[in-house]
Parts: sequence; C-alpha cells; structure tokens
Amino acid sequence: MRSPSLAPSVVVLLAQLAFFGLSAPPALALTYTGGSSQLGGAFSPSTAPYGGFGGGWCSASHTPVVFIHGNGDEARNWDYPSSTGVASVYDTFKAAGYNDCELFGLNWLSSSERGAPQLNYHDASHADRIAQFIRDVKSYTGKSQVDVVAHSMGVTMALHGIDRGSLWGSVRRFVGISGGLRGLTSCYWVGYANAYYPTCGSQNLFYSTIFGFYPHSYPGYNPRMGNGGFRDRPAGKSTRFYTIRADIHDQVLCGTASTVAGCEDSARFDSYSNVYAQLDVGHGTPATGLDFDLSDWTYYNLAGGDADGVGHFRAKNNTGTIQLNMLTTSCSGTGCCSGYGDVCGY
Repeated sequence: MRSPSLAPSVVVLLAQLAFFGLSAPPALALTYTGGSSQLGGAFSPSTAPYGGFGGGWCSASHTPVVFIHGNGDEARNWDYPSSTGVASVYDTFKAAGYNDCELFGLNWLSSSERGAPQLNYHDASHADRIAQFIRDVKSYTGKSQVDVVAHSMGVTMALHGIDRGSLWGSVRRFVGISGGLRGLTSCYWVGYANAYYPTCGSQNLFYSTIFGFYPHSYPGYNPRMGNGGFRDRPAGKSTRFYTIRADIHDQVLCGTASTVAGCEDSARFDSYSNVYAQLDVGHGTPATGLDFDLSDWTYYNLAGGDADGVGHFRAKNNTGTIQLNMLTTSCSGTGCCSGYGDVCGY
C-alpha cells in the first residue's frame, strides 16, 4: 500500500529547510492552557482570523477531523480535561494514532463574541468561515473528505456552513454533540424577537440566512428548527451521522425542562438509515428550569448534569472514546459506547 504523502505545502517548506541545512521544528500539540491560535506547520487557513489549531510537519493517513466549538467557547477546549480523569477529546485521538495533520479546530467566534454568547446567532459570515475552513483542511491534507465533530451551537452552525458551501460530498461522518436541532425551549421565555437575546431569534424576515434558536412554532417562523430543517439533514446523503446528548440533564437544551416537554430530543436527528447512533450520556442533576433560591445569583439552573454527572459540556469533554468510535469503527447504536465506562444509552 502506498504510504501517505506529506501535505503539499509542507513538502515545499521541508525542501526549503533542507536547502539551508535546517531541520523541521518539533510537532505541535494542542493544549487548552495555550493561546487561541495553535496552528502549526504550513497550515495557514484563509478564514481563521481568531485562530484555531491543527497542522504540523507530518502527513495525513486518517480522514482529517474538523472540530467545531459551541457558543461562547473556543477551539482549544477540545483539549479541556474530562471530569472523570479520562483523556481529553484531543488526547484521546492523539493516543489512537491521529497526528497534528489530521486534527483541526477553528475559532469561528471572536473574543468579544465569545464574551457575549446571548448576542450570537446563525448568519452567512460565520457559516461561510466554517465552510472555507473545511476547504482549507482538504487542500492542506490532500484529502477529499473530512469528518466533522461539533458541539452545541457549533452543530447547527456547521450544518449551516456545509449547506451553504454545498460540501456534503466532502463530509464522510458528522458527529453532533448537544446540538439544538429543534431549537431551545428556553427561547419560549425570551421571545423570538428580543433584541437583548438574538441567539433566541426566529428567522430574519428579510434575510433567511440569519436565524436563532427559537423553535419553529407560532408566532416564530424558523424552518431550520422545524420538520424538514436541520433534524432532517441526513436525508439523501452518503454521510454517516451520529449524535451524543445529555437528555434532561442538559442545562442549555433543557433550561426549562420542568415546563416544556421534548427538550431532551433537540439534539437528535430524525431517523434515517445513515443515522447510526444517537446516544444519551446524561446523568446527575436534571436541568429543572427556574432556580428559585438564587443561590448562584441567577434565576436559572446553569449546571444541570455538569454539577455532579454529565450535562451540556461534559457530554463533549468526557466522551472522547465515543467520538473516536464513531469516526473509526462501524459501530451503531450502543455499540458506539464501547470502552466509555460511564452512563451511555440509546
């Protein structure tokens, strides 16, 4: 079998280094305590003004993985420590043999946007940034496809970007973690046109590429959050789809679980033959909506399962083994739980 070739841009730089009698610098390794930009080698994506990670003096044999963070988050936190002592997501993939030319992440939000998550919503510019990053990874690695692993708002923003870029043929597998495919029930309380919380908005009346997480129900019009929207993206595609969720322990998707039914399903795609596993890893404190004692200085329970089990964020940080199974094996259903060692059901 032919050995994998170096990324084209890396070949050029290695030749230049050899000409001057220099050696390549050591490979980079992502760390959550590092800077926002941890790009390496000759990887210089055209649309990553806020940084990210990936690239090095190496070659790609695995299908490259593109990690897309959620609202208020950033790419380096794919290396955030788990709560159980198991390896971070990034370290799990590195331990399985992935190298820095196969693992990539994009900061699709600026630092100021990360600091005000309630003001962020889906739009063309952010979606197109993700689409171009996927193209840049393909170009850098010489691979025809990537795998996408996304969390929270990154799930729906990635879907928006892949749709806009007509890139489904470039996505081999898609893993959505704690994504709001059906919108956020908490947005019923905020309203579909609240200027202080545009993340909860419905689809913009004049620009259909702008929308928030208001569920597709009267009086809000938001078709991507309804039937035929993001939940139905697997239809007619060769991409394999997977989801991981924390059920009613997810403090973001189920911030009002005590009064609104169905929030636990918001992370799930509708059933199709190419949806291979939709796993529930949530446990611990339920996200029961209003927090009347105000002990944490907020009206809402912001911890959910993440307080003592698995909620919105630990569904990402703790599940590196599941994510790896989804990308590297033919697992389906609870078979993708193999080796996880914590609550994992269907």
